[in-house]
Amino acid sequence: MDSIITSNSEKIFSVLSNALFCCFPKKEEPENDFIIKNNKEEMEIENLNYQNDELINGVNSIFPSIYIREDEKNHFKFTQENIIKYITELSQKNFINKYDDNNTNIQLSILDHNELSDNIPVLRSERIIKKSFFKKRIPNIEEFVEVLLKPELRLKFDKNFKEFEIIKKINDNAQIVRMVSTPQLTMISEREFIDKKTFFFDNGVFYYFCSSIPDELYPPKKEPVRILDYLGAMIIKEDIENFYIDSFNQVDIKMNIPEVLIVMSYPLKMKEMFDGLMDLFNN
Repeated sequence: MDSIITSNSEKIFSVLSNALFCCFPKKEEPENDFIIKNNKEEMEIENLNYQNDELINGVNSIFPSIYIREDEKNHFKFTQENIIKYITELSQKNFINKYDDNNTNIQLSILDHNELSDNIPVLRSERIIKKSFFKKRIPNIEEFVEVLLKPELRLKFDKNFKEFEIIKKINDNAQIVRMVSTPQLTMISEREFIDKKTFFFDNGVFYYFCSSIPDELYPPKKEPVRILDYLGAMIIKEDIENFYIDSFNQVDIKMNIPEVLIVMSYPLKMKEMFDGLMDLFNN
């Protein structure tokens, strides 16, 4: 059933599985090794000594070059400044609106392609959460982000995934993680993500960015199916009345799915996830 996406309408669902998967580091890891555990097997990649701000193409990179795929090197400079610039420019592109619900304040729109892939579209999801929905107390943006992204809290209310594993902590704002999603829509089997992630605040705005590491660091197994995460990005802002969440995802989940299922199912999943998040604060 699983195969490479073959038509534009079918590829739209490729962004679904990663749209809401984010996490923060929860423990310290050794600085000079890289160990991934899966099904009681271990693979060690040795001699990965580096400085956090490695110079790549003349730029101090958040991620060491070993974690950057060849197809990314011509498009991304992994610095906070460039990540902010890229997400800002992406948000200004001409996305096509597919779903808009004033009752839930959820919007879903699609960009056919970008420079990372001509075949995989970018899914943009926007959600406004009114602070009046928090009945017990209103969290500040730091608390909101922490509850939204910490894996041990996320597992309590979001059923879109079943596993988080922090493979490597690069620094307080960057890490390598492994995630496994739950089956989706009764037809998509579990999917595995192995991503590099960075997250930070700038002038009161929260930024998040992730993408897949090279497969050769951790060769895919038959199950679960390994995805290719071209882009996962998120901006969270607040004002006196609302939190504003704007996310972008471009992911190849290796399966044929019609676009109509995206428009029908994804907004509901967003609503369920954020309703669960608010329940954590209200209970």
